[in-house]
Amino acid sequence: MKLKKINAERMGYSNKLMVFNLIRYSPQISRNEITKLTGLDKSTVTKIVFDLMDKNLVKEGERKSSQGPGRKPIKLEPVKEAVMSIIVKVGVESTIVGMGYLNNQIEKISKFETPKSFASFLEKVSSIVEHIYSENKEQNIAGISFSFPGMVDRDNLIIEYVPHFNWNNINFKKAFLRNLPNWDKSIFIANEAKLALQAELYFNKSIKNLNNGVYIFISQGIGGALLIDGQIYLGPNYTAGEFGHMSIHVDGEKCFCNNQGCWETYASIDTISKIYEYSNGKLEGDTYEEKFKNLLDKSQRRENNSYEIVQQMLYYLSVGAVNLINILNPEFVLFGGYGSLFPNEYLIEIENLIKQRALKPALKSFTKTCKPVFDIETACLTGANLRVMDDFSEKIVK
Repeated sequence: MKLKKINAERMGYSNKLMVFNLIRYSPQISRNEITKLTGLDKSTVTKIVFDLMDKNLVKEGERKSSQGPGRKPIKLEPVKEAVMSIIVKVGVESTIVGMGYLNNQIEKISKFETPKSFASFLEKVSSIVEHIYSENKEQNIAGISFSFPGMVDRDNLIIEYVPHFNWNNINFKKAFLRNLPNWDKSIFIANEAKLALQAELYFNKSIKNLNNGVYIFISQGIGGALLIDGQIYLGPNYTAGEFGHMSIHVDGEKCFCNNQGCWETYASIDTISKIYEYSNGKLEGDTYEEKFKNLLDKSQRRENNSYEIVQQMLYYLSVGAVNLINILNPEFVLFGGYGSLFPNEYLIEIENLIKQRALKPALKSFTKTCKPVFDIETACLTGANLRVMDDFSEKIVK
């Protein structure tokens, strides 16, 4: 009898979590749609929804438009401020601090130049976090979530290696609590590309029904993430997806990581901007993000040799992508980060180059190169918020 009771409790928890997550990830879904998607009977769905409404986690919205006769179904949606998160995107050039909400919305609050020193960075970000928290004391803040441009141990909260800053083997939780000793909420850290892919998986319809793919995160370097059998593959030490440090020239330029000929030394936004500036003078902009945007605009207008230089970047991106396709046999390649700025014609050019060079059997299941739905900042911040909300959801529905 005891075993049956435990199974029933687990089943109830699983059903409740499944319904809650459907509402979180598909705002404006109806009870009937939940019933069809889950296979649960209507009375079970109704009971779960009312329980979530009693906890002020879910609310009813307007009635959905319907072609059929009868009453229109009622939309269900998360209560935005039922739970909140503090989210931090640490970038090579700048860091953004914001707030995340249960309905997946994010709000950017502060942006500052990222200090090279970890101690200086932590002092700056702690001050901003402390201010945001004090301003929202009455709100249900479930935790803080950081996106880092490097390798982190997300379970033990250790920064393993951030190449551009040479941050090595840092116990992040210990350092963070030293600066904010009264912090009693959850703390999360993760790699930026993996968080960005998590955001895309939930909200990018072009990859919705695909289970195996490669996410290439283009920035001041190249990161990445792998989708294998519907799950983001982390690796035993959480370093899976460091595509940028794949050598494409054995005796090429030396990289931050001390390897030579790394992919990112040929196809990152700072590399390509420097190549243009070497022959044409300074690009407009104070950061490589601004310079790269300017370079893309010039390339579309065919100014100077900007188009040819961007074509060089597209070529190198295709070279790395072909290696990954031949090795991993993915269904899609998604160019994220500043790849979100590429016009469709550039993605088509990359895809054509891939199809010319990749193994034909590997291309049988390859369906497309994709564009992200989020820009680089929103992708990382949305992914960071999802980590907090996923953790909160598992705890609250018990």
